[in-house]
Amino acid sequence: MFENFFRSRDADALEVLGKIDTVRRLHGLIDEAQEHVTLISPYVSIEKLRDIERRIRQALEREVAVTLVIREGDESTRGPSQQGVELLVSLMQAGMRLFVVRDLHAKLYFSERHALITSLNLIESSFNNSIEVGICISAGRAEYVRISEFIESEITPHRKEVPLKPATEPRRRSATSVPRHATQGFCIRCRDAIGFNPERPYCDSDFNVWRRYSDPTYEDNHCHHCGMDFAASKNKPLCSKCYGMFR
Repeated sequence: MFENFFRSRDADALEVLGKIDTVRRLHGLIDEAQEHVTLISPYVSIEKLRDIERRIRQALEREVAVTLVIREGDESTRGPSQQGVELLVSLMQAGMRLFVVRDLHAKLYFSERHALITSLNLIESSFNNSIEVGICISAGRAEYVRISEFIESEITPHRKEVPLKPATEPRRRSATSVPRHATQGFCIRCRDAIGFNPERPYCDSDFNVWRRYSDPTYEDNHCHHCGMDFAASKNKPLCSKCYGMFR
């Protein structure tokens, strides 16, 4: 309902956007790019943003140079899930370059045609739940040049490229190394590390999605205890080997 409030009435003014139009502008920025796209977002969960993943892949197929810049992991930063890591590796194999920057907090999306400064991270909660705002700037404006200069002076010198490595299968912990009363578990949908609780084997985000339908037999992806691939459900969150440890 606030989209019209955020729209500028002056065609020559900066375009200030609410969340819905910010997301649309981001989609268009990627779709319309013919030369390069730089996506600067401290936090990412592209595995849960299939529209963004698809658009990145299509840009790479058009031979657009796609660069993703995220925050370097630290004690306050939760890294991508295993599924997210595998997706990032897949995009890198398709040609995307991935960089990390220490203490990154800026959110900025940039192509040869537009720049988008916004509060929007490339995570599911930003797209679905949060109140976000953005400013879209065309390449013809002086502000666009300043944004390009900002990237060159504040981002590029501090970024470190993540080398491409093949995705690896998660290692199963041996029975002798795991206490009978475990405290560490995995979300059965996304494999994020969470507290071990077979009564609620989901991270907060995926639990909120699951409870929309509340189907206890719906099959997900990972064992709640060891994290290995397994058709787990809320009723049966443990693979047979892990289930035997807790009988």
